[in-house]
Amino acid sequence: MGCGGSVPTPPLGPHGPGDTSLVVPFPPPPARVEILRDAAMDGSKVWVDGQWFWETNRWVWRPGSFQLPQPGAVYAPPETVRLADGTLIHRPGVWRMAP
Repeated sequence: MGCGGSVPTPPLGPHGPGDTSLVVPFPPPPARVEILRDAAMDGSKVWVDGQWFWETNRWVWRPGSFQLPQPGAVYAPPETVRLADGTLIHRPGVWRMAP
């Protein structure tokens, strides 16, 4: 992107009660560094960071991408939360309509 440039990012919002929540045995690794290419930006798309997904018995990385947001949509980023009973849940990032 070059020094001083900024990457357009999506409007953020919270996860909702209907979003997927997976019980996981341990948190995902740290996010990976991703290199963005200028050619991918056309002004209407926003950058959504890559994220870890739990698949069967391990974390699998899916790279980020430029995406075209729907009008009125917000992006709820991935989160991993330990509940009061000690259960660890992971919610993948998801687009949803703004509350």
